[in-house]
Amino acid sequence: MILHILSDVLIFVSSTVKFALLTFTVITGNLGISGTVANVLGGLTGIIVFTYMGTYMRTWVIKTFPDRFDRKFTKGTRFLVKVRKHSGLFGVAFMTPIFLSIPVGVMLALSLTSHKRKIVTSMIVSCMFWSAVMFVPYYAFSINVIGWVKHMF
Repeated sequence: MILHILSDVLIFVSSTVKFALLTFTVITGNLGISGTVANVLGGLTGIIVFTYMGTYMRTWVIKTFPDRFDRKFTKGTRFLVKVRKHSGLFGVAFMTPIFLSIPVGVMLALSLTSHKRKIVTSMIVSCMFWSAVMFVPYYAFSINVIGWVKHMF
């Protein structure tokens, strides 16, 4: 019982940063509904915390590590600039839970707009969409979405 509660707490805390990784962990570990709820609530909490604390965190990180923020263009930064330029806030929100981590996606969204309610709304919709895509087939139809995707590639 204590181990189950501890695993749910760890899933919740870790999901605030790496939503997709913990979604895959919940499904492959067969952690049940409590793991699923902890994962989704952790992702939503991460979105809210990083959106409202993101401005302060960004300035602290830039002050603390100024050498890390030179204008360097790598494949990753070019990709992020392309997504930001072509698809805007909704493209960033769509990609955040699965492809980007929640802090990176929120920081990128904060660089696009200062309307925090719009950021939170679009990120929460995206997080719920990806949760439904991953968990509904698994629980409703016993389809292992992760195994299915692995099999495709």
